[in-house]
Amino acid sequence: MKWLAKAGLQKVFSGLPRGQRFNYIFQRYVTHGLPRPAELMVEYFGNAVQYLHAASLWGELPRGPRWAYEFGAGQDLATALSLYALGVESQVLVDLRPLAQWNLLAQAMDDLKARRPRLRALAGRELRPWPEQAPASTAQLERALGISYRAPADARATGLVAGSFDLVSSSHVLEHIPAADLPAILAECRRLVSPQGVVCHLWNMQDHYADFDPSISVYNFLTLDEARWGLVNSGLHYQNRLRLPDYLAMFKDAGLKQVYRQVWWPSREDLELLSRLPLAARFAGRYSPRELGARMALAVFKAD
Repeated sequence: MKWLAKAGLQKVFSGLPRGQRFNYIFQRYVTHGLPRPAELMVEYFGNAVQYLHAASLWGELPRGPRWAYEFGAGQDLATALSLYALGVESQVLVDLRPLAQWNLLAQAMDDLKARRPRLRALAGRELRPWPEQAPASTAQLERALGISYRAPADARATGLVAGSFDLVSSSHVLEHIPAADLPAILAECRRLVSPQGVVCHLWNMQDHYADFDPSISVYNFLTLDEARWGLVNSGLHYQNRLRLPDYLAMFKDAGLKQVYRQVWWPSREDLELLSRLPLAARFAGRYSPRELGARMALAVFKAD
């Protein structure tokens, strides 16, 4: 199976001193997963529009958020670029490792610029223009776009001023964080958001290897016991396999009060597939079929 080969290679990379760099080269020149498709940039822009809509609808921010914080910003900083165009004045981004790639950021900016009329229609208003020249360093990024990129940084304890952000967010990040670390990270989100602001999380509960290997389903990883999953689950492509109720309990425990939730629930075909899968003991009988099969979720919170 293709996914096993990819997982095995990334497991090897994760044990090497420059494993992150090798993984980047692998994704860029072998699997061609980077740069990400232009249509995905449009999707990330749409996510940013939703975050700002949430801030105006459930926050006390009639002019929208001015200060934003994001953890797990990734390689092309697509969400941050989108929030800049939507008028956010200042952003702080943190990553556990220095992941930002300036060539990927430049490509993402070009893709967004080329689709400006479409993005303007999505936003329903004019956009702030991106600079003509893409930033090529953290200093340029902060000078040109007001984005402070900090890596390596610990999202469990950022040292940032409490209550200083109108918008706290993550996009497709929660599923890549070990369950033991999530409570502290969510508590830090609760600490950083202002009384008027909102916390927005969008996360994906599907087996990410299914994007690479169509021979497996988005629920394939639910069939592997802890020992077998541990053999292939690398630090470079970590997936915690948490299901929707697990996340909701953690949000509540962190003092985040949910004001909105959208869930991409399993289809009838998904539920039929799940009924036939030999589920690992961790998942068998612990969740309802609908909870087990939830694919993605977007949730908005206020500080409780």
